[in-house]
Amino acid sequence: MSVSRRELIAYGTAGALTALTSGGDVAAQEAAQSTRGSAQLPMQVASDRSSHAATSRIGDYDMRDHLNPRRLTIAMWDVAYALRHQPGGSFADYDRVLDEAVERGYNTLRIDPMPQWLDFSKPERILEWPDPHQPYMPWNWNTAVKGPVAVWVTEFIEKLQKRSSLHYTLSGWWFMPGSPTSPPVPAALRKPANMAEGAEMWAVTLTEWKKRFGLDRIIYVDIANETPYFFPDLQERLKKETGASFNEGDTFSPAQISFLAGEINKALGLLRREFPELRFTTSIHGDLRWLDVPLELDCLDVHFYADADPRWTERTRFDEFVDDGIFQNDRWFKEFSDRSIKTAAAMALMLRARQRFKASQFAGWAERRGMPLTTSESWATWYYIDDPRLDWGWLLDWAKWSVDDAIACKFWGWTPFNYAQPQFANWKNVQWHRTLNERFLRS
Repeated sequence: MSVSRRELIAYGTAGALTALTSGGDVAAQEAAQSTRGSAQLPMQVASDRSSHAATSRIGDYDMRDHLNPRRLTIAMWDVAYALRHQPGGSFADYDRVLDEAVERGYNTLRIDPMPQWLDFSKPERILEWPDPHQPYMPWNWNTAVKGPVAVWVTEFIEKLQKRSSLHYTLSGWWFMPGSPTSPPVPAALRKPANMAEGAEMWAVTLTEWKKRFGLDRIIYVDIANETPYFFPDLQERLKKETGASFNEGDTFSPAQISFLAGEINKALGLLRREFPELRFTTSIHGDLRWLDVPLELDCLDVHFYADADPRWTERTRFDEFVDDGIFQNDRWFKEFSDRSIKTAAAMALMLRARQRFKASQFAGWAERRGMPLTTSESWATWYYIDDPRLDWGWLLDWAKWSVDDAIACKFWGWTPFNYAQPQFANWKNVQWHRTLNERFLRS
């Protein structure tokens, strides 16, 4: 059944989403997962461009001085805030974890409202996630989940809004049945064929969200995490329509530029017409090829990682380990840790210099196009977990100097790393988080 964006807005969420609900076969999803490796996870490109526009500031104007909050200290809580909200889960006690975020100096939480699953007009609807059999999953969910998740999300937002210093961003990871980047999941309310249809689904969620919570605490809406990696079938469509995969080439072809700009800008335009009071974006990796794409983003959320530098991946063997059942086994943990320590000792200064240059280039792009620059997950490795064989010393050092680079590049929002969630042992080190966050907030 095809339902237009205007029909979704005009007739409200209840009828529209009921009409769009489809069934799902968990057994089939599990079978598909059994044949699926980790190769579909994001593998970044060591990108460059033939020419670079100079980064410069015009006069003394700095938009950040007039934004509220003036600086964002961001903790990425993805879907974990909801799917680990069970007895014994790291987010079981919302009052506790929200107070802990404030205590550690965070003022912005990045969460996924799951527009593909949650119908806030029917919050009591029970959803069920099978056990993902991913014992080494650091975020998301790592046990079976069953319950009225929309009720849990409602409880979370209501408690967040009682804490005057906390804001949030909404970001869509778009886990879908049969997706190569997702374990078995519930049937989707709808599978969007393109990002414009994804915008229609966001419009349904935001219409109901506005009724229930208002929109004043939302910093921005990230309609698709790390485009094009997680949005359903987007990489496949890009290759089909342009003749090249996303990770091919040192630069984007004219066809790739046209495809990406059209796909993203159309979706953002639809949402801006319906919700002029909100900011909209799509998050991206720190891939300099994006600087050639004429995107109209209200905010620029870029994720910078060491795995975009072959000098890091070759020394650490990170890409090989990622493709070796990264969430299912731990047989490579010690070697990865040892290699990371040695790589940091030999190359941290060089890796930092390259990463800092990339950040400066995105800062210049952000200035030219009027987009405040943030990073909500970033810096060293995108995968780590608490384990006696994994040393965190080098990673914590990287996080410490990242704040200086974010300040130098005039970021509006910054995060120390991907691991600012209560299930990580480092979360217990209140002063570590507070020291870094206060330094950025004072900038």
